[in-house]
Amino acid sequence: MQRSFIAKNPSVLIFLAILALFTLLVTVMSEGFGVGGISTSFIKTLGKTLCLCLIALAMDLIWGYTGILSLGHFAFFGLGGYMIGMWLMYERTRLIVVDSLANAEIPPTDGEVIDAIGNQIFGVVGSSDFPLIWAFADSLTIQLALVLLVPGLLALIFGWLAFRSRVTGVYLSILTQAMTLALALYLFQNDSGLRGNNGLSGLQNLPGVTASQDYVSLWFFWASAAALGAGYVLCAWLVSGKFGSVIRGIRDNEARARFLGYSVETYKLVIFTLTACIAAIAGALYYPQAGIINPAEIAPIASIYLAVWVAIGGRGRLYGAVIGAAFVSLLSTWFTGGQAPDVNLGFYTIKWVDWWLVLLGLSFVLVTLFAPKGIGGLIDILSDRRAAKEASQ
Repeated sequence: MQRSFIAKNPSVLIFLAILALFTLLVTVMSEGFGVGGISTSFIKTLGKTLCLCLIALAMDLIWGYTGILSLGHFAFFGLGGYMIGMWLMYERTRLIVVDSLANAEIPPTDGEVIDAIGNQIFGVVGSSDFPLIWAFADSLTIQLALVLLVPGLLALIFGWLAFRSRVTGVYLSILTQAMTLALALYLFQNDSGLRGNNGLSGLQNLPGVTASQDYVSLWFFWASAAALGAGYVLCAWLVSGKFGSVIRGIRDNEARARFLGYSVETYKLVIFTLTACIAAIAGALYYPQAGIINPAEIAPIASIYLAVWVAIGGRGRLYGAVIGAAFVSLLSTWFTGGQAPDVNLGFYTIKWVDWWLVLLGLSFVLVTLFAPKGIGGLIDILSDRRAAKEASQ
């Protein structure tokens, strides 16, 4: 008798239950709900952390299960943020311009309104004309579609060129990093159409919504939790069936998988494109909570951090990727936010704001050398001991 997906993956129900309980607890303790036990700023931090957990799932799927160390997935994360950020900035600016011109003696023409919007958005880079890439910025539906289409198309083209050439290993990692660097350098230019180094700002203000940030932060937190839950179920479903067996086979021995008749390049391309889309969704939810996005967010170092999170959590384990991203993200907030007390050694004072990245790098090295299964490996040990105890009874 064939077992159901849930029967084969009880961890999925456990994860969803923990996520639902966490979401409910945070909601009840939030300022928007009235209790005020958790500040609105920390609600945003938790919402952003959930988005980082979602992109960590994508990284685990491409690296932990397929064996492709991509150092470019934060490029897709950033593109997702830019796509939704364009609509948020355009529509918010349009409402401000329309409101300011409402009392004019002569009603403005549509062209004058567009010019005023363009001047408000692009005046910082010395322009007032809308670039071609903003052609659909006034349509929420199209921009939401572009959240998936733009990163997905980039991943499809890049993956097709790389995989058909059978580029593997460290060479593929370097190529993905080069793609990310090229995109970041392009976006830094003022004529890129996305305001160069200034990026897109004010994204936390939803156009036409008069509710306070206490409520808006909760809405995005709920959306982030829902996206993480759906992403976890999707990834678990993919890796639990034949598809998961094939990609693990590609990871362990690509030549043997090809010899057995599997189209290795097709599987790689599908997983690369799919994870790019998951990363883009995470970015589209992350940056409205961050309030701003600029090219520095897409720098190659961000994708390296992503690999570190997954390694610390335990690659090849979906829950490990989530644990690693959440653990490092919250710990980073604590250390870099000035909440961790300085340590006075007498001859030197350790300021964690300056030493956090060193601590993170050291943690990655120690995990790689002494605990290759990461934090998630501890759960494996407990599960194995429980199974052994039940078998002995």
